Amino acid sequence: MEINERINMIIEHEKLNIASFARAIGIADQTVRSVCVLRRNKPSFDFLNKIVHAFEWVNPEWLLTGRGEMVRSMGEPARESLPDLSALVDYMREKDRRIEKLIEEKSFWRLRCELRAH
Repeated sequence: MEINERINMIIEHEKLNIASFARAIGIADQTVRSVCVLRRNKPSFDFLNKIVHAFEWVNPEWLLTGRGEMVRSMGEPARESLPDLSALVDYMREKDRRIEKLIEEKSFWRLRCELRAH
């Protein structure tokens, strides 16, 4: 199951629509729509972090990896004490940084090619 599908499961569980979910997590409606409905983008670290904080019942490991249950059990340790989750979060932050760098490089090369064409 893809992460987009897991986010849609949270939306359904909360009985929300895209707009109300976006407001609940503090993310732009279009951003949520591009991830959940259009599936054009993968969610950023900030997007996922806001979900975990807005809906504390969500099992962060399930959200990130699909492993385990969607609903966090009461006996489960707090987010801060999950070392594997911390490593996943660090990995996602690094991926976001790499993507941003690639976008900047693409823009640079596109501009350079356009300047040479003139």
